[in-house]
Amino acid sequence: MKYIIALAFIYGVIFAAVSQENDSSNYNRPFQASVFYPLGTNGLESPKYTNNVSFNLFYGLNGGLKGIEFGGLVNSNLGKVQGAQFAGIANINADKVNGAMFSGITNIAKDSSIIIAAAGISNVLGNSSYGLLAAGISNTTNGDFSGGQFAGITNQNNGAFIGGQFAGITNVNNGDMTGFQAAGISNINAGHLTGAQIGLINRSKKVTGAQIGLVNISDSIKGVPIGLINYVRQGYHSFEFYGSESIYANINFKLGVEKLYTIYKVGYFNNNGENYLTYGLGWGSMTSINDRIKLSLDLSANHIVQHNNNPDLDLLAKGDLNFRFVLNKYIDLFVGPSFNTYVAEYDVDSEAPLLNVPYTFYETDWWNGNGSTSIWIGANAGLGIRF
Repeated sequence: MKYIIALAFIYGVIFAAVSQENDSSNYNRPFQASVFYPLGTNGLESPKYTNNVSFNLFYGLNGGLKGIEFGGLVNSNLGKVQGAQFAGIANINADKVNGAMFSGITNIAKDSSIIIAAAGISNVLGNSSYGLLAAGISNTTNGDFSGGQFAGITNQNNGAFIGGQFAGITNVNNGDMTGFQAAGISNINAGHLTGAQIGLINRSKKVTGAQIGLVNISDSIKGVPIGLINYVRQGYHSFEFYGSESIYANINFKLGVEKLYTIYKVGYFNNNGENYLTYGLGWGSMTSINDRIKLSLDLSANHIVQHNNNPDLDLLAKGDLNFRFVLNKYIDLFVGPSFNTYVAEYDVDSEAPLLNVPYTFYETDWWNGNGSTSIWIGANAGLGIRF
């Protein structure tokens, strides 16, 4: 089988070179049949003819198609294809295709096409095109594309894109994009994205819309990144140093944009002579009241680290509403109330939680006194440094 395929490609290269001197669309025939080019009804002259119905038992090399073509292994045309091709292995066309291609392994169209193509492994378009591409492994377009690309592993478009890319592993677009990228691992857009990216890792130069994933990276965004790590080069990056009534010393690291940012938290406090560290995660949003005053709302959860690595639950959930006074481009001061809910599971030998709760307006014990939930209103005050 591999020798047949190799011979098919060798014949295709040889006769494609010979036929460059001929206009493959000069002659039309209603039907042709071949076993293996040039063994067929059109013989050596096959590259000169455009056929309405074409049947190739193993490999056929023809001038073009206006109709339908079937191939046991490979269909190859040097001129335009208008219609549908079905091949066990490959459809290979040196000009444009307006119609449909279906093959067990690959479909190739060298020039601009309006196409529906489905292949077991790959679809390759050599120039700007419109249509729908579906492949078990990959779709590649060398130019602008409008439509949809669906691939088991990867889609790549080397130009502007309008439509949607969907891949099991990664989508790549080397130009501006209006539409949607969704992938199991990563989406990469080299230009301006107007739309959305959904994947574990999303990267775009500019975004008007949304990025949704574990890691979102962009130069600028008009919209929101939603994820665990959101880095916008021209976005919001800040360190905050502040204190509260329960956790005395805190550092927040914020990444994203003012509309929506991720918060990474660490803190320290002392209770009954014991020092404790905390860490946490949250999300927040900020809005401007005027040029000098902003209002932020942060929602977060802090886990208290026990010295003996006890897995008991010690979790402080916070809602912080802060008024922020902007001193300059880099520094602001903030102060505001916080809504606190502390859930603690006690050690076997202890009757008190690790966190020193100042007071409560609601408190309840559970698990026969082995845990408690406490709710109170507190306050925060601190300094923010942007970079």
